[in-house]
Amino acid sequence: MADVALLEVRGLEKSFGGVAAIADLSFAVTEGQIYAVIGPNGAGKTTLFNMLSGVYVPTDGAIEFDDGSLVGLAPHQIATRGISRTFQNLQVFFNMTVLENVMVGCHLRSSIGLYRAALRLPGVVHEERQVRDWALEALAFCGLGHLADRSADALPYGELKRVEIARALAAKPRLLLMDEPAAGLNDTETVELRELIRRIGESGITVLLVEHNMGLVMEISDTVLVLDYGSRLAEGTATEIQNDPKVIAAYLGGEVQYAVQ
Repeated sequence: MADVALLEVRGLEKSFGGVAAIADLSFAVTEGQIYAVIGPNGAGKTTLFNMLSGVYVPTDGAIEFDDGSLVGLAPHQIATRGISRTFQNLQVFFNMTVLENVMVGCHLRSSIGLYRAALRLPGVVHEERQVRDWALEALAFCGLGHLADRSADALPYGELKRVEIARALAAKPRLLLMDEPAAGLNDTETVELRELIRRIGESGITVLLVEHNMGLVMEISDTVLVLDYGSRLAEGTATEIQNDPKVIAAYLGGEVQYAVQ
């Protein structure tokens, strides 16, 4: 049986003032993969993520997710389809507890509206407990269950990164977009992140990863896509990418050894 493409991008284009940030880009992410996108600054990685998550509308091309188009959908509509995202720069509510931060990620799975919540209509209390349980489950998965009642502003940076991942997982996505999750992490935190991403993949969630830490990318990725000036330069396994002359010449700048962390 052929592998199923959960996400398919075809002929994707995005221009700003006549300058192409993404040019004729096509690729497919198979369900269950950990798929990495790499490239130097300015290669178009963030622009790609912003189109996949509905922040930008493509100038041209198609984005198909689970056989439905994402082009023109708002970010909340895309999230409802089953796509969650983390950000390179922390998006955490520092005036809330860790648990409350993650509960925010459950709102797409909740049917509680403002009217029902204000009037405490039947079922509201039960659903609030359910949302709390979903959030606690996501925290436990990320190794943060013991910090549920801590204020977010009391946590170190590495744990805050995992809080954001837990919040994304609480929405029960089929596809998780991870934007530079290792940025700012020390070696120990990067190892913890590596194992967490592996667990996410093993749980059945497809991961699309943008990352500059080449050691991390090459250890955990099933497929690596290399962008150069908004275009596809190469695609393949970690071994294939490390030995691709085009990648070495245009991106890596020479022979590189990836240390196991």
